[in-house]
Formats: sequence, C-alpha cells, structure tokens
Amino acid sequence: MRTFLLIFFSLISIHSVALSGYEEAVDFAKKKDYKQSIAEFIKVAKESDDEELKSKSMFNVAVMYENGMGVPRNPSLALIWYQSSAEKNNKIAQYNLGWMYYHGDSVEKDYFRAFRYYEQSANQGYVKAQFNLANLYFSGLGTTKDFVQAYKWFKICSSGGVEESRQYLNFLSTKISAEEVIMAEQLVDNWMKEFRTK
Repeated sequence: MRTFLLIFFSLISIHSVALSGYEEAVDFAKKKDYKQSIAEFIKVAKESDDEELKSKSMFNVAVMYENGMGVPRNPSLALIWYQSSAEKNNKIAQYNLGWMYYHGDSVEKDYFRAFRYYEQSANQGYVKAQFNLANLYFSGLGTTKDFVQAYKWFKICSSGGVEESRQYLNFLSTKISAEEVIMAEQLVDNWMKEFRTK
C-alpha cells in the first residue's frame, strides 16, 4: 500500500510540475515576457508526460516562432512545432497547418496537405476547419470535387453557427439530387453521432 501511495503522489507531483510550468509560461505571456514564456513552453513540451499539456505547449511555441514573440520570427521552426502539436491531435495546430499549406504561407502551396490537415481538424469538431474542408470539396482543390461531401460539411458547420455555409447549402440543394441530399443528411447524422461519442 505504501509503495502505491508513493507512486501515486509521485505521479501527481509530476503532473503538478508540468502544469505549473505551463501556467508559468502562460503567466509570462500575459506579462508580455515572451522570452521567458517560450522557454517555459519549450521545457513543458520536451519534458512533460502529460500529452495534452505537451501538445498545447508545442502549439504555443509554434505561434511564438510564427509571430516572433520572444524569439526572432522563424516560420520554419513554427512549422516544425505545429507539426509536432498536430501529431498529438491538436485541432488548432492541424487547422493552422492546413491554412499554411492552402495559402503557401511559409511553405510551398500544397492543397493535398491542406485538405489532410483540415480534415483532421474538422473531424475533431473545429468549425473553421469544417468550413474550409467543405470549400475544398466544393471546389475540388486537394481532393475530388464532391458536392455530397461539401453539403455534409457545410451542414455540420452551419449547425456550428457559420452563417455563410447556409448560402452554400442553398446553392448545393439546386446542384445535387434529392437522393444525394438525403445521403448527405445521413452522413451528417452519422458524423454527429460519432463525434458526440468521442
């Protein structure tokens, strides 16, 4: 029993140290001491056993390199840190990578990679990624043009409050058959059920 308690308290203290390091980094950022902030975020990103804190820290390091906060602006390092965070399922890092590849922002324009990152983020419920993914299906950039999939994603982000998607839904309703609308609605229902169970 004693060994268990010792291990349990050790695990709690390790988590607390990582959390306090993350909180310190956030506090430094709030005080606009970005040099200290990025140093703490890097430490947590490299040393934490908490995957969520690690991912958030990696994301924050990426943002700081992208914007030159506490370090010289370095889009290449930002890309690396975004990729590390995205690999740990950070939906906003995935979205930012999609944006970078779609627009050729600090990377070579690559619609296929943009599609992949937007899809990963969209499937985690990030509305901005859902809207951009719908547009890629609508336009056929990075994937095969697919109005049924476009309808699905516009409908999902419409329920997330994106007003502009309603215009696309109205337009798509005139371009696909009634059967395809029913199919798209079923895809929406299936996605919503699956998303709620995650």
